[in-house]
Amino acid sequence: GPYVKHGAVYANIPDVEEVFTIGMNRAVEVLAQKLAGRRGATVAEPLRNLGDHPDGGPVQVMPGKYGPYVKWAKVNATLPKELTPEAVTLEEALALIAEKAGKSGKKAPAKKAAPKKAAPKAEKPTAEKKPGAKKPAAKKAAAKKPAVKKNAAE
Repeated sequence: GPYVKHGAVYANIPDVEEVFTIGMNRAVEVLAQKLAGRRGATVAEPLRNLGDHPDGGPVQVMPGKYGPYVKWAKVNATLPKELTPEAVTLEEALALIAEKAGKSGKKAPAKKAAPKKAAPKAEKPTAEKKPGAKKPAAKKAAAKKPAVKKNAAE
């Protein structure tokens, strides 16, 4: 559709008929709206501040696309439907955050991964392979090309 361009910024003109009557003021206004919207979604304001987490940082109840959630540092925990943002307490929020942090498993897999890696290494030398037990790889038949047809006019 029709647009206005200034530098690297392209802004759509909402009404097609406006192409013939648009002036400098309206063009600048359309570009300004485009630039204001480009900066991304505005940072959501917390619905409620619950207080500080024992490890530091604020615990907040935030509005979300899929419902309210509790936020602390980089951990976001969805509020259950039976809890309303107004009724949630700091203790309930801390429990939700602890549960969510435990599910993410950032620390746990690192501890579990090291023993698992060591065990398979010990098993590999004990397993013996029989020579000649390998099956030869199956070869695919070459694709047939269609014959080139000669023109009758030649």
